[in-house]
Amino acid sequence: MSQETAVLFANEAFYLAFSGADIDAMADLWAERTAVSCIHPGWSPLFGRVEVLDSWHDILSAAETPEIVCSHARAMITGDVAYVVCYENFERGALVATNIFAREAGRWRMVHHQAAPAPPPEAPEIPDHTPTTLQ
Repeated sequence: MSQETAVLFANEAFYLAFSGADIDAMADLWAERTAVSCIHPGWSPLFGRVEVLDSWHDILSAAETPEIVCSHARAMITGDVAYVVCYENFERGALVATNIFAREAGRWRMVHHQAAPAPPPEAPEIPDHTPTTLQ
């Protein structure tokens, strides 16, 4: 598996943990030896594994957790640090997110998540396959 695929896999695991309200899976994704931070939309920055995971516990144990679907994910890697920029699509709109990962013991683990309101991603252009008639 390429490193880009591994990073995108870790990113997808984050969204699966979120959509499944799985706090154990969410905790497993976050780095243990590297400093972590998180900025939820409309929140002040959170620092440290305990504070970040407490926020996820509160979000994931809420009565109504929004269903979020990740799209347009793009991974960039520089050494032992990688980041993914993607859209978080949900019923009421879209957020643009940056998820940063660090390699710990050969595994990509999240060190930062930030999401903010954004216009919805543009739909990819669909080629026009209308038959043409040559005259």
